[in-house]
Amino acid sequence: MHHRFRRQDILTIPNAMSLFRLLLIPVIIWLYCQQKRYLWAVAVTALSAATDIADGKIARRFSMVSDFGKVLDPVADKLTQAALMVCLLSRYSWLWMLLALFVVKETMMVVWGYLTMRLTDCINSARWYGKLSTVVLYASIMVLFLFPQLPETAAVVLAVVCAFVMMLSLVLYGNFYSAILTKEVLGEKCRQITIWIWRIFLGVIWAGIIAVLLIHKKDFTVNEILKFTPSNSILAALTMMALFALKSISIVLYSGILYAVSGILFPLPAAILLNIIGTAVMVTIPYWIGKKAGSAGVERIAEKYPKAGSLRKFRRQNDVIFVLIARTVGILPCDIVSLYLGAVGVNYQRYLIGCLIGMLRSAITFPLMGMSIRNIRSPLFITALCVELLFMIVSILIYMRYKKKHEKG
Repeated sequence: MHHRFRRQDILTIPNAMSLFRLLLIPVIIWLYCQQKRYLWAVAVTALSAATDIADGKIARRFSMVSDFGKVLDPVADKLTQAALMVCLLSRYSWLWMLLALFVVKETMMVVWGYLTMRLTDCINSARWYGKLSTVVLYASIMVLFLFPQLPETAAVVLAVVCAFVMMLSLVLYGNFYSAILTKEVLGEKCRQITIWIWRIFLGVIWAGIIAVLLIHKKDFTVNEILKFTPSNSILAALTMMALFALKSISIVLYSGILYAVSGILFPLPAAILLNIIGTAVMVTIPYWIGKKAGSAGVERIAEKYPKAGSLRKFRRQNDVIFVLIARTVGILPCDIVSLYLGAVGVNYQRYLIGCLIGMLRSAITFPLMGMSIRNIRSPLFITALCVELLFMIVSILIYMRYKKKHEKG
């Protein structure tokens, strides 16, 4: 089925406004990179954003919504966003990583959109998560444009937030387009191919993130994180949340480091609260990734981590107890456990409760050790360390007892 744009769909006021936004792109680059007129660059960008909002309202108000406009409008948006990030590269050379993620995301969007148009003769409008990604990216870039003297640590925090929202949008769009493309149009064989392509794509992104973390693993010590974390309490808390989110998608980082850093940066009550919230972030992201993978994810995890199969033996009627045992026995990295529990379909609310109970101990003991890190002989440090070691020993003994009991059974 071939989709054709009609002339009357092209020659409309909203489409003219989208074209106007395309013409503003070289103006923004010239003002920012050549003239160093940052305020003027912000003003022109604001004008571009205003026309973006206006063309949508005009199109809906006067029935000028067209399939051509559905294509031209996001093209103008994405090219503008890419141009803004290119401008910032002159000041933040490391921003190429965010730009690369942006390019990958938008390339996938083009592929999915084209396939949908070809196979269903339908062009879909932006979803809420796509709009959220756009708003967060624009807001972050405007802050960096308006405050050129902003500390680089704050810029890093904004970039990490943008990257996280982009990844969230990418995954949700993948689910959305997969649901469309795997209906009656494709058939079972093509459906399986589409699923495998999507899994391979996510695997490549995952492998890239882990590779970067492994290369820079030495930078993720307590001392290095403290150097990186800004002095402002709000920015420091946001930085810690970003690091917890980063921890959730890699098995090479140790959550205890983040728990300890919270104890160094904040008073104990605030550190514990921050760690609890960070724990919720850290266990939620891999859970939903595993839930999306489903039974196929269970098989892959069990194949790569044979010990994961033994977790099934612990499952009973109460999922909270099951999650609590899975968290406390410590036979697998935290992120692998989250993936596995999501893949086997544990209820999320019970999963989260079990995770928070199971990891609450570390969320308290590690900040205590962090607070007294300068004097490791202090009673506070020794007590917290002994509690942590004792719990580890007890967990191992419990696991061995359960394993022995089930082997006999």
